[in-house]
Amino acid sequence: MANQFLANVIIKGKMKALTGIHVGGSKEKLQIGGVDSPVIRDPNTNHPYIPGSSLKGKMRMLLEFALGKVSNSGKPYESKDKDEEITRIFGTSEKDLKTGPTRLVVRDAFPDKATTEMWSQLESELFYTELKPENTIDRLTSEANPRFLERVVKDSVFDVEFVYSIYDLGDEGKIDKENIGRIFEALRLLEHSGIGGNISRGYGQIEFKFADPIVVKKEDYQNGTGNFILSSQKINEQNLKSLTEIKIPSLD
Repeated sequence: MANQFLANVIIKGKMKALTGIHVGGSKEKLQIGGVDSPVIRDPNTNHPYIPGSSLKGKMRMLLEFALGKVSNSGKPYESKDKDEEITRIFGTSEKDLKTGPTRLVVRDAFPDKATTEMWSQLESELFYTELKPENTIDRLTSEANPRFLERVVKDSVFDVEFVYSIYDLGDEGKIDKENIGRIFEALRLLEHSGIGGNISRGYGQIEFKFADPIVVKKEDYQNGTGNFILSSQKINEQNLKSLTEIKIPSLD
C-alpha cells in the first residue's frame, strides 16, 4: 500500500522573548563595528529573526534527552525503526527506511509588527538590538577578556508556525496521531530551556502562546474550503493560549 496523506495540523502562535536572545549570524556580512558575535538578520529588512532550523533542532535535542535516546557516544541519534517517534517526527538520513516524509515543518519566526515598531524606538548602539558585554576572567592571572554579543531584546515577539503531517502507512495514521503529543512536549521543554546561545547564563528564555490548532484534511485541500480557509486567516491574538491551556485537537 502506498503512503497516503491524511491531514495537516496547523499550529500558529507567538513566541515572546523573556530575556535577550542570541542566535548567531555572520559577522563578515553584517559588518557591525565592535560586535564579536552578531545575531542572524533578514537581509531584506535587517530585522533579526529566529530560523526554523534553530527551533526544530533544539526541540529534537530536548525530546531525545527526555525520551532517553541519547547515547554516551555523543553521536547524533539515528534509528532503523520506521515506527520510532523521533525518526518519524523530525526525519532521518536513513535512505532505505520507509517512514514517509518528515512529519514536522517549523517555519522561520519573524518579528510581528508591534515588535518592529518597538525596535525602531530603541536607544541602542545597534540597529534593532542590544549590545551585551561579556567578560571572561583568567582564573590564574585575573586577566579580563571582554567581548560583545548582540542580542534580540527582552519582550520581542515573533510569529511562529508549526505544521504536523499525518500519513497512513498501513495503520490509518494511528502512529502519527499518537505522536503529535510529542510536539507539545518538546515545546514545553523548550520553554524551560531556551533558544540560541548562552542559555545557562540567562539568555534565550521564551514563552509560547498559541491559537487552537487547526486540522486541515485531504478533502479541505482538494476543495479549497473548510479548514483550509480557516488555516489561512490571521490568528486572533486575544484568544491565544499558553501551553498549559492548549488542547491537542481530535484527529479522527
